[in-house]
Amino acid sequence: PSHQVKVSVPKKGSSLTLAINEGLNTTASHKLSERNAILRALCGLPLLNALDKYPLCLLGGYAEAVKGSNEASMVIASIGSFMSVASLIRSGDSKEKDIVPQLNEVLAGNSFLVGSTFKPTLADYDVLYALSEKKLLNQDIVTADLKHLRRWVVTVIASMEELLTIKKSDNKSIPDVSIPAVDYGISDPVPVFFFGEEGEAAIVTSAAPAAAAAKGGSKPAAAAAAGGKKGDGAPAAAGGGLSEEEKKAAAEKRAKKNAEKAKKKAANKEAAGGKKKGGDAPAGDADLNVTALDIRVGKIIEVWEHESSDKLWCEKIDLGEDEPRQVLSGLRQFYKKEEMDGRVVLVLKNLKKRNLAGVPSHGMVLCASNADHTAVEFVIPPEGAKIGERVEFEGLKGDAVPENKLAKKKMLEKLAPDLKTDADGVVVWKGIKSVTSAGACVASKGMKDAQVS
Repeated sequence: PSHQVKVSVPKKGSSLTLAINEGLNTTASHKLSERNAILRALCGLPLLNALDKYPLCLLGGYAEAVKGSNEASMVIASIGSFMSVASLIRSGDSKEKDIVPQLNEVLAGNSFLVGSTFKPTLADYDVLYALSEKKLLNQDIVTADLKHLRRWVVTVIASMEELLTIKKSDNKSIPDVSIPAVDYGISDPVPVFFFGEEGEAAIVTSAAPAAAAAKGGSKPAAAAAAGGKKGDGAPAAAGGGLSEEEKKAAAEKRAKKNAEKAKKKAANKEAAGGKKKGGDAPAGDADLNVTALDIRVGKIIEVWEHESSDKLWCEKIDLGEDEPRQVLSGLRQFYKKEEMDGRVVLVLKNLKKRNLAGVPSHGMVLCASNADHTAVEFVIPPEGAKIGERVEFEGLKGDAVPENKLAKKKMLEKLAPDLKTDADGVVVWKGIKSVTSAGACVASKGMKDAQVS
């Protein structure tokens, strides 16, 4: 056929060039010299895709998503770019004083060379072997200050060792490889936790063995020297532990701290009891009540459709503050624009500002709804209620909690299930009626026994 491609692969020395003729009736050809370009030309993406599965995942698991994902395309392109870097290292055109620090900088914010991947890819293995072939992995070049590069080297080598282990145990089709050897390691990655009660000596003596682990074992002399720098002069116990005197001092410190905590807890409990007797809102969850919510009378002074959501209205609501608040409500299917504009409503004010479909909202317009949420109506104050006045509940007194505390303690989630309308359509909390200076708040169309949210 006239369009059949003829491929010839001459090999000269250690360099490889792939020549691809455009057709039988022409002498025009394309020459590829980059290894990764040759690999793609000879094998095509299907081979690489086949290798992008457990346990190899040479393309970071993105092979199958490349057609429908910009992120996947960027990952595959990044892998190819780093393979070109590996070729540059092998060619000797790059200087070690330039390439090694640059790799360390890239790895400062990434676990692996391609930041979006969860384990080493073909890029990591290729660059590691290129560095190894050019003898750029020894500790004289990958110095201790290049900690990100060292961490990467050790991690990728560990991943290769894991692959060989999988091959032996599961009989997977993984080629035998020669794993590069390095003359350094990283500190023990298992964290050591301190709680502020151990004293300085405990921290020093516990940290010493971890530092020595990078060299393949503990160093008693170094540990002893480290243990003698801090503390009260008592010798450290063998194996990096605490001496008897240090243990005794730590126990005394812990006992003193526990006594202080107990004293403070008792004082807080007494103070909370006094507040309860005085009628203020108590702090404990057991005594949490609706006074934690700051519900205000507000008037919608402007309303418009959300640009990207067909469920949301955007409103400016006057709550008696210096500036009207912007609040978003999912009421498009229940109220027309003209039914929203100018309405007097109840607004839960002490909610943290958050984005709804990309638009800021600071508060929540309260409505009553039936069980399946097919019927929704405003809950409203009586005529004559003042804009900005707080809705209270009969017999309960207390200040509303700050926005951050309401969210952090999940108070709304605990209080909301008991905020309802009663058999007369009046807004109640645990049966306690809501009140304003002009009377009780009700569902605008009289919805009974409904949830208010």
